[in-house]
Amino acid sequence: MQQKKFYLKNKIKIYFFHPYSGYGGADLSISRLINGLNTNNFDIDFLSINPPKLSKKITKKIKYRKINASRTIFAFKKIKQIIEKDKIYNKKIFISNQYFANVLSLFFLKKFKNLKIVVFERNHLSELSNYINLKDLFKKVIIKFLVKISYKKANLIICNSKETAKDLEKFVNAKVLSLYNPCFFGFKKKRKKKKYNKIKLINVGRFVDQKNQITILKAIKKTNFREKFKVNLFGYGKDYHYLKSYITKNNLDNVKLIQNVFDKNQIYSDADLYVGSSLYEGFPNTYVEAASHRIPIISSNFKSGPKEILLNGKAGTFFPIKDSEKLSKLLDDFYLKRNKYLKKEIICSKNLKRFSNQKITKEFNSILKRLD
Repeated sequence: MQQKKFYLKNKIKIYFFHPYSGYGGADLSISRLINGLNTNNFDIDFLSINPPKLSKKITKKIKYRKINASRTIFAFKKIKQIIEKDKIYNKKIFISNQYFANVLSLFFLKKFKNLKIVVFERNHLSELSNYINLKDLFKKVIIKFLVKISYKKANLIICNSKETAKDLEKFVNAKVLSLYNPCFFGFKKKRKKKKYNKIKLINVGRFVDQKNQITILKAIKKTNFREKFKVNLFGYGKDYHYLKSYITKNNLDNVKLIQNVFDKNQIYSDADLYVGSSLYEGFPNTYVEAASHRIPIISSNFKSGPKEILLNGKAGTFFPIKDSEKLSKLLDDFYLKRNKYLKKEIICSKNLKRFSNQKITKEFNSILKRLD
């Protein structure tokens, strides 16, 4: 027993707090970071309000703690009790994810003396300038104000792209570290010449306002070569029926909404073109996944991530956010002159090692061990 206590005392206790675990890119990135941690050095808990969806993706032996709370703010009474009971550890690190949870973590947990708080931001600050109604606007104005006054109290701030880190650093007047999502695992298929009967266009993302798939549908409606495109939108979410209704009303028989498919090979293996249409992101994993399958990428010019992955247009093609007219012209151009898009894909694929799972997880281990 004494030996076990000594062993645990010399390990670093890590709490990952992700209130609402799902199937999206944030959960995938968190699971990869956890899998990359050396459990000889770290003892890991994962805290969430709902059942942790990412548990199936985590290979390391960690403790899952589901906190019974109706809202994130009410979870902190239990979280504080968990931290207080873990007295054996000399060093503890609490890693919170996303703005609203980060602000609350700093407010409720900063008084713990031997607890380092790391706030990990997975969306660009522009998320807080996008709203769907007055209630949402009011909530995001408050969160943005609290981010500005509280983030400098964190022991470490991490963002998943350089652009997000730079803009957040300027906003909160504190140092922000950038750490890309670990999302490159090597190439999944060889590049080969194809004869196109139809161009298979895909998009992967939740069916929600942020992902803005309606712009893709409007562009498909406007393109001069509609019948030459076969469009598959992979995802799930509240906007499914809205998108489905638009497809039906506009007779877009070449478009399918495909729900709850998570097998990467099934999604990407036959695709010829990836189109991203988001309003904002932190770092779009799907772009690296598409590039890993040798697929050219056309993207809206949202903040942040695309400019870094696509090298400011050298490795992909941009259109203005929500500009379906411009996107439709790019789709026409892709059909007529696809070789120039394939050349950009080659440049993109040559620069993917920056996002290597092994490289990023090794860096993450080092960051946590150095945290004072």
